[in-house]
Amino acid sequence: MSRNFELLQKAAEERERELRSGATSAATVPVWEDAPGIAPSGHVPESPDGHPREELTRLIQRLFLLPDSARAVVFSSIERGAGCTWLSVQVARMLATHSRNTVCVVDANLRHPGMHDMFSIANHNGLADAVVSAAPLQGYLRKSPLPNLWLLTCGSPEKAEPALNATEALQAYIRQLRSQFDYVLIDSPPMNLYSDAVRLASAADGIALVLKANSSRREIAQRVIQEARTHNVRILGAVLNQRTFPVPESIYRRL
Repeated sequence: MSRNFELLQKAAEERERELRSGATSAATVPVWEDAPGIAPSGHVPESPDGHPREELTRLIQRLFLLPDSARAVVFSSIERGAGCTWLSVQVARMLATHSRNTVCVVDANLRHPGMHDMFSIANHNGLADAVVSAAPLQGYLRKSPLPNLWLLTCGSPEKAEPALNATEALQAYIRQLRSQFDYVLIDSPPMNLYSDAVRLASAADGIALVLKANSSRREIAQRVIQEARTHNVRILGAVLNQRTFPVPESIYRRL
């Protein structure tokens, strides 16, 4: 285990001890953990070989493990194909693996959902269904094979459009998840095309902006950042994804 992973695990354990001792307000573990029909499902996507895991670790430390850090984060890109869904799943997976905190990853990309494919499960009975039915989230959360990781899929495609028009209900569900899990990670559509991320982030701590290496344009990034600020939404940081290394990564890290 690298030094960065040791730090991540130590920081997570310290946060857990603080929560148990009452030093900070602890999130409530979902009471339906052993409810019928909420058995572990699908699989947890692994990082591809050679992916810079230490960079993911630094991202987690910056977003979640520093003083006054976030607990509910919206992940959004400024263009399609930046790997936003993949990144949010990997961060959720690492958080759940290297700490005992409860983590919920949410597919709030109601326009082009893809998280269910990463977990190899069907995309039904998810966020859109809960919104349209005004139903409690208890029957829609799915427990992953990792003990601390839960998934809320996008839901039935035919219910996506009416759910998109129910901004207040979507925000209410985000706040509900925030009260029930230690960490909530929300995947959303690209900010250069839709305003979904800003609306969702109004009920979260802010947005982690995902940029595509050698593709994302500075002026577009500046525009979406300004839009977020106009709506009093924090940009928690920017992540450069899909970076290529002209030399082997093991050598690159030494440069």
